[in-house]
Amino acid sequence: MVRIGRPGAGTSLTVFSLAVFLIAAGSLLPPLRAAACPAAAPPPQDPLAELLRKQREIAFIGERFQTSVSSRPEREDRVFRQRIRHNPPSDYRIDFLDLPDEDEYHVLVTGEKLYEWDERDRVQVRERSDDQTLGLVISDTYLDLLRKNYLIEAELGPEVADRRTYTVRIDPLYPGRPAIRAWIDSTYGVPLKVEVYTDRGQLQARYEYTRIYFRSRLDRARFDPPAEPEPRTRRGVRCETPDAFLDETGQHPPLADRLPAGFSLVWIRQGVMRQRDGGEQPFIQSFYSDGYASFSIFAEQEHPGGPEETGEEGLREVRSGQRGWFNYAVGWIENTKVTVTGDVGEAELVEVLSSVKLEGQPPLIP
Repeated sequence: MVRIGRPGAGTSLTVFSLAVFLIAAGSLLPPLRAAACPAAAPPPQDPLAELLRKQREIAFIGERFQTSVSSRPEREDRVFRQRIRHNPPSDYRIDFLDLPDEDEYHVLVTGEKLYEWDERDRVQVRERSDDQTLGLVISDTYLDLLRKNYLIEAELGPEVADRRTYTVRIDPLYPGRPAIRAWIDSTYGVPLKVEVYTDRGQLQARYEYTRIYFRSRLDRARFDPPAEPEPRTRRGVRCETPDAFLDETGQHPPLADRLPAGFSLVWIRQGVMRQRDGGEQPFIQSFYSDGYASFSIFAEQEHPGGPEETGEEGLREVRSGQRGWFNYAVGWIENTKVTVTGDVGEAELVEVLSSVKLEGQPPLIP
């Protein structure tokens, strides 16, 4: 067994928001003959770094089933059949087939652009996330934080889709964090099976390849992007430090004094959020991560529909709860709405919210 990270402090099994997305779109390729299953090899000393490196090199086509486990008893789990093509170093695409309705959903990634077809067959484009990998929301940017805050173990695993694997376990060293299990192709570094757990130890999502074929190249003509896609989102200004953000925008970001163990400020963004009525709401987002789990602080000045101002200083109208698989805490300071949301415990997010400061304003809780 290979271990990376500090010796474990006793922690319960908790989630990882997979909050990623292996994305792409297109038609099916003709079936290929499966390669012979290679002999078992020991796991690499640094399995995640090796996985990221190999995924930049290998081309493949495969079919997998993905299940999104419902967090509400009255809702059914959603199952997708996905046909995936990967053409390194920058092109990959996926066909999503929603079962049993069989409504197709297509996404195509080319370089730094992500193209999506909506239900009216329109195409929209936005920038690809730095975190997107083949089924795991990890990146070189966060590996040091991940090794610091999680216990990473790798050992030889069972066959998946007739391929040899090694199993990677990523368990948090602090309570209230996500967790993940991944079965990685021992030759090509592709995650063949993944299970994601919430911070309460509940299965949140899983996928598993039923067929996968590797070869040296795919037809790049199949990856041609649409001619004139519609812009989907505005990325806005993004900086790595508060000082850089102040220099770029003339504004101060919302920052918290009390953070959950292991979390660090990663970046700050200024953007615009579309409202249901067609309007736009400016916001500033401060993004924190411990290497895998994350939360964001959103500050929205002049937000419509806020509570009536009382002249009181500090935080008011505090609420918290869960939306989907993410927890949140929200409150108001004068006419600024402050929201903290992410895949860490609700109590921790309330604690973060209580320590947020806005420049020119008193602390949200005096």
